[in-house]
Amino acid sequence: MVRRYLAPDAVLPLTCTRSGTCCHGKDISLTPAELARLARANGMSASAFRAAHTSAGGTRLRMSGPPGWRGLAACSQYDAQRGCRVHPARPLACRLYPLGRERSGERERFFHEGERFPCLDGCPEVTSLPRLSVADYLRGQEIADLCQVRDSYLEIAQDLAEGAFVLVFDSGLAESGSGDWRQRWQAVATGGPEAWIAALGSEWHDLITVPDIGSVSEDAWVPAHARLLQSQAQERLASLTEQSQLAAASATLLAGAVLLLHGVGADSAAVARAWLVKAGEVRG
Repeated sequence: MVRRYLAPDAVLPLTCTRSGTCCHGKDISLTPAELARLARANGMSASAFRAAHTSAGGTRLRMSGPPGWRGLAACSQYDAQRGCRVHPARPLACRLYPLGRERSGERERFFHEGERFPCLDGCPEVTSLPRLSVADYLRGQEIADLCQVRDSYLEIAQDLAEGAFVLVFDSGLAESGSGDWRQRWQAVATGGPEAWIAALGSEWHDLITVPDIGSVSEDAWVPAHARLLQSQAQERLASLTEQSQLAAASATLLAGAVLLLHGVGADSAAVARAWLVKAGEVRG
């Protein structure tokens, strides 16, 4: 679909109608930090919230409510009478809608999908409400902290992927002639959430998506998660020597990276395939 990139001073019909149409049938990505916030807002543990209200291994908010607009299922956090039940804890994807965010290096751009402004389809009455500049709309949605969270998880995903490469290429596994690691990487790169969870195993799946961080401030949560993953990787994987163990561990780290990418809304499949190609080039 065509993306229309927007200048900060672009003025659009961005005042919400509060009709709830955008709370039905949407693809809402979740980082582990956003999952934890939603769990707290519901008075649940993160693991219980993941099981009850998410899909794709904890990286998507489940659309499991009653059908509403155009027969589409409502978000699991939506109430037809009250609207969003967890509005202060809503994830970045909800705050941005109908806009999207793209980050490349230091460059940040905002856009909407399609030639036609998305809200005109479900909420034509939006044209009678005050128009807002993109900058004013984003400021009102208080997105800065959650944008930083997503950017931080991109870095964590890259660190995990680099760890996978180290396990394969610095251990001698790549030169051993064993194809086990490549088969495992292929399964991760070409599979979906089920394949990623299988490669992770339950303990690493929990470490990635519902980590036991303890009582820390929201600002400290993601750095604490990064430190936990680093320490667990060092403790569990650094001493491995058997080829089969190294192959499995490398796939675990790769799957963790791909799952985190999926959670930030990146094209995880494309990145995973690129990593697989890079591994082939390094091997060659």
